[in-house]
Amino acid sequence: MTHRDAYALLLVVALIWAGNFPLAKLGLAEIGPMTLAATRALIAAPLLVLASRLLEGPLPPLARRDLTAVIVLAVTGFVGNSTLWYVGMRFTTPANAGILGAAAPVVVALAAAAWLRERLSQTNLAGIVLTTLAVMLTVARGSIEILLTLSVNRGDLIILASQLLWVIYTLYSRANLSTFSPLQMLAGAHVVAAGLLFPLALLERPWQGFASASWVVFVVILYSALLGTPAHIAFYQAVRTVGPGRAAVFMNLMPFLVLVLSWLLLGESIRWYHVVGACGVIAGVVLTTRR
Repeated sequence: MTHRDAYALLLVVALIWAGNFPLAKLGLAEIGPMTLAATRALIAAPLLVLASRLLEGPLPPLARRDLTAVIVLAVTGFVGNSTLWYVGMRFTTPANAGILGAAAPVVVALAAAAWLRERLSQTNLAGIVLTTLAVMLTVARGSIEILLTLSVNRGDLIILASQLLWVIYTLYSRANLSTFSPLQMLAGAHVVAAGLLFPLALLERPWQGFASASWVVFVVILYSALLGTPAHIAFYQAVRTVGPGRAAVFMNLMPFLVLVLSWLLLGESIRWYHVVGACGVIAGVVLTTRR
């Protein structure tokens, strides 16, 4: 893969992931969050297993460390994070969720400093402060009164909680001792997540939701499973070509892409605090992740 191809692929991946935000909002109007998360995992899991088998051959012998890693990543990333994210999306806007989600690398840096003993420079600390202020601005919707009275949107708080689980997922991905490749780990985690989410989704009586669902719901599910999940594979391939630093530049476009797509698909208003918050978060992420 050439650098030009990798950059084009990264832009497509950013667009696909950004599209998940407004589309999830549409889907959640008709079916429950656990149903959406479970259906996505049930469709994506066999496809990822097939891709892993075709691209990398049979799995190596399954050691205890591999099984532990797959279970931890499934529970934190594709059960906890995904379900909480969908729940939060019910109560907040895609624009807010996109900005708050973009702050995750800063939390990862803080956690890595505490857990993995990675050092933070003065520039990194300045980035953390800037990102924190931008997140507070977004959660408060530009109003100091909302912060003083703690009358913030519960959806925003749930989105932030989901990001904490994503931080655990990210750090454990980096620290675990499994010999599985990223694709094998992704496939295994989706298999476990599908098995865990399916019985949980039954609590929402999905058969009732699907019976009255419009075609939009099925488009949202297929988009998420057939495009959103495989985009992880494309992302890893592009990172191998251009490196994580250059790839991060394209991921920093996410909040702005979410804003534009939410306006186009949902007619969502773009407020001044969205733009300032997005700029602040991205600038903070750049400073925090600088080495």
